[in-house]
Amino acid sequence: MNMTLFQTDNYLPVPGLTPKEVAKQLGVTESTIYSWISRGYMRANKVGRKRFISQRQISDFFLQRQTGEYVDMTYANGPVR
Repeated sequence: MNMTLFQTDNYLPVPGLTPKEVAKQLGVTESTIYSWISRGYMRANKVGRKRFISQRQISDFFLQRQTGEYVDMTYANGPVR
């Protein structure tokens, strides 16, 4: 009984851009994109060791920023005491 969990002949990659391509589009560094992904500000798909960001995920990111659901704490001093 030969059971395969993942068949590569039926696999279609997720359409999207690499973090480097997104960084170039947005005018930020690649490390900023990875930071946004790790902090949960921007969503990304992971295929193996690579990440891909769809146009929908970029749109959602900007929508969050416009509606105030997104708060950039990159350079914040922390909570006010």
